[in-house]
Amino acid sequence: MQMRPPEIGHATLVSCDVFDTLLHRDHRSETRRLRDVAVLASRRLAECGFVRDPATVWRTRIDVQRHAYRALDLADPSGDVRFADIVDAMSQILALDARGAAILHEAEIAVERRQLAPNQPLFSWLGTQAKAGRRIIAVSDTYHTAATIAHLLDTLAPGHPIAAIHTSADYDATKRTGAIFPKVLHVEGVHPGDVLHIGDDFTADVAMARAKGIRAWQVVRPRHVRLRRKMDAVRARLLHALSPTGPSARLGSRFA
Repeated sequence: MQMRPPEIGHATLVSCDVFDTLLHRDHRSETRRLRDVAVLASRRLAECGFVRDPATVWRTRIDVQRHAYRALDLADPSGDVRFADIVDAMSQILALDARGAAILHEAEIAVERRQLAPNQPLFSWLGTQAKAGRRIIAVSDTYHTAATIAHLLDTLAPGHPIAAIHTSADYDATKRTGAIFPKVLHVEGVHPGDVLHIGDDFTADVAMARAKGIRAWQVVRPRHVRLRRKMDAVRARLLHALSPTGPSARLGSRFA
């Protein structure tokens, strides 16, 4: 698939969103992805002597994440939740030690690697811009740290031109509120007019970037991918509602 390149203008720095921009998620919904994580984590925990069924792991993750974001909305609406804190809370509820917590973290990243794919046309264009002397960075609203995003990029797009990664988890500031952009500009030592930001979300990547004086360009996933993802989310909710014991009987053995 060919990518319509944005107008680079006089930008000296190109900033890119990560998920569904640099790295494309497949058709699975977030609900499905978290269920897949629960299945894999449950299996790996059992191999280490921690018997925790997938339904329990899944429900714990959903509850912890929901409460974390509710608390954040009350305390600091411009900030973000950290995955490390989610894992810590899950470990306490599931009565896991440090080894068990590491398994929860590793299962999440393993599923991310399997369900993400590099946006090759965009990486190719960014490589051209890097060769022309422009600095390429990533800016993401995510509970993952820059180190985790770097691991995903290095694994899925080896040789990529991303020189620095800025995440809302590290800065405790998001794109969706616009709070992260001034911080990134300060760290990078550039003026808003020197930056072109690229992302898939109109509010976070376009409207908020422009509100800070940054030129923005939106990339949109194909309609069929967005439709399949919505259908997958509906299917996941129906399966959960129809199962008398929750998702445990429906999670399957995808990673067996």
